[in-house]
Amino acid sequence: MKIKNILLPFDGSDYSIHAAEYALDLAKLTGAHVNVIYCDEWRLHASEVPAFIVEQIKDNRKRDGKKLLEKAGSIFENQGLEYTLESVSGSPGEVLTERAKSKEYDLIIMGSHGHSDIAGLFLGSVTHKVLNKIHCPVLIVP
Repeated sequence: MKIKNILLPFDGSDYSIHAAEYALDLAKLTGAHVNVIYCDEWRLHASEVPAFIVEQIKDNRKRDGKKLLEKAGSIFENQGLEYTLESVSGSPGEVLTERAKSKEYDLIIMGSHGHSDIAGLFLGSVTHKVLNKIHCPVLIVP
């Protein structure tokens, strides 16, 4: 099997940084393209929040997502390989599952936990969800 396209979920956690470093090394060996994806999962549960506050929250989340992707980009820049940085809205588990179904990716490399890590779990909730719903190779990096 030739690895041409790697999907790398990134949330800025130490685990996702380790996964990014691993993806970098593997991409250098295989010449693969790395698609770094940040999933912005934000749901508003209060219907009486003024619209301007909702817009401020959205703007702040976009800014924070951009900073995280810049952090990921700093790992890949000037390394002699192709990569893309992408921010998408939605639940990481659902977004990654849909991406895996597209069959565009030969491999998903992800950290064993993320920022939503709950103490005592063997794997993070997003990692667990992805592993249980997709039929694509997944490399879990501690």
